[in-house]
Amino acid sequence: MGDDFAIYHRATLPGRLATPIGLAAARDVRGLGAIAFRNLDDGAAYRFVPGGEMLRVEPGDDAPVLVELDGRAWRDFADETATGAGLFYGGRLRFVCGGQPDLERWEPALRALFCGRPIFDPDTVVVRDPQRSFTLADADASLREFLWEAGYLHVRAVFTREEIARIAEVVATRQATARPGDGRSWWAKRADGTAVLCRLIYLGLAEPAIALLGDDARVRRLMGLAPERLRPAHDRSDGDSVVIKNAGVVEGLSDLPWHRDCGLGGHPITCPTLNIGIQLDAATAETGRLHFVPGSWRFSCHRSDLARARTVAIDTEPGDVTVHVGDVMHAAPPPTGAGPGRRALYVSCMSERAYDVIPSGKSYNDVILARVGQ
Repeated sequence: MGDDFAIYHRATLPGRLATPIGLAAARDVRGLGAIAFRNLDDGAAYRFVPGGEMLRVEPGDDAPVLVELDGRAWRDFADETATGAGLFYGGRLRFVCGGQPDLERWEPALRALFCGRPIFDPDTVVVRDPQRSFTLADADASLREFLWEAGYLHVRAVFTREEIARIAEVVATRQATARPGDGRSWWAKRADGTAVLCRLIYLGLAEPAIALLGDDARVRRLMGLAPERLRPAHDRSDGDSVVIKNAGVVEGLSDLPWHRDCGLGGHPITCPTLNIGIQLDAATAETGRLHFVPGSWRFSCHRSDLARARTVAIDTEPGDVTVHVGDVMHAAPPPTGAGPGRRALYVSCMSERAYDVIPSGKSYNDVILARVGQ
């Protein structure tokens, strides 16, 4: 966004308020208090005020939620280089009044005004047969239609039991040698203080057999369901990674709440991303499984919608493959059983556009953090 802070609020945004997407933004925040942004570079401030059919954008900082940030951080927020959460966790904004949950609640309406993205409405978004699964005998057109309607796909029996056993043997060897701080694994903690391995990352860089999965004809076929050319991210964004579910985790990035992979920012750069998950173990409620909000990838949504939204949990067998787009709302809740959790090997696939921005060995979150202080 090339407009400076004042021009954007005085000249650009007012023309959008009476458009259909602007009116939808006003409906979404009806009943909320105003939110204001103050530019630390020159002290200018503008507030978004709900009321009636249209939002008002006007000078001033008299609002129950007041956010301070510099002009560069504002531009990053407006063009979604970083979301509000990305700026907050990167230390690039502060709240004079209110807090991060208030900005998060406002953000879908602001995204509608900034870039025209629709706002998720659980009452109107319908995905036909959201529990449907497929096989490779189904036509690409059927796979593609469901993936880009729902935001996820479950394809049964893609890999044979023998193939899965060989992959699992490689994974088990790496599990046995992983250590906290090795730069190739993530660790979580149980209530008794025990550290448990919850993810192997960049596995394809150490294991050629894993890297070759990105060239497997079946994986390539699923990758080709994207609307633009993607390629496997072996050397960035955690590379070929293995999610390992454990029971009883109380700390660490193991059991993830509802999120989007672009939740800290970068949606225009990193999306579409496809995460192709080769299931090494059965995924059930007892072993841990993925949950999705069908159709959510096409919209902005806030957590207050999730209580009303239809959600889907995907049970899988070893050899099945799941595919999900990075910006679908999804969660990985803890296993309900006490035994071993499931493992899934993910081949993440990104566009050339993302490769131009994300350096080798880094993720987009590192790109956001690198902008701190610039």
